[in-house]
Amino acid sequence: MPNKAEILNQLHSLRHTHFDEMLTNHAQAHGLGPSFFFAIASHETNCINELGDFQGGQAHGVGIVQIDIQHPIALQARDSGSWKTNPEPLIEFGAQLLAANLQQAQQAFPSLGLPQQLKIAASGYNCGMQHAIAAAQSGDSDKMTTGHDYGRDVMTRMAIFDELIAEGN
Repeated sequence: MPNKAEILNQLHSLRHTHFDEMLTNHAQAHGLGPSFFFAIASHETNCINELGDFQGGQAHGVGIVQIDIQHPIALQARDSGSWKTNPEPLIEFGAQLLAANLQQAQQAFPSLGLPQQLKIAASGYNCGMQHAIAAAQSGDSDKMTTGHDYGRDVMTRMAIFDELIAEGN
């Protein structure tokens, strides 16, 4: 988990590269807070548009929010190189996934507050919503995530982004 100074550097990088605008626009278009989407990008790539999750010498994660190549949009973007030259379709896809995850979390857990629903949605971004919901029903949506802390980590990063933005950074 990066510290506040490292998150500040990531925020400055997002602004310098204009990814802050792309992430904000797509997050807001889907009813998500920008800092939540920033936190996903932070966890996935430290806010860098890159290929990742290499398996057998091939990248399985594509772009700043690491869309998995199981999704045709990511496979095509990886293979064509458009992840670098035209990253917005992947950002839009990631925002759609997160918004759908949040809707599922809200339907499955209507009595929970938004922060807990966001944590479940973030966990689902990593391990799939069926797994995140099942894990949340047994006490912790992160039980099946990589490192068993994905949603918690995203929520911590989101709080730091919120704090930095509120401070005028």
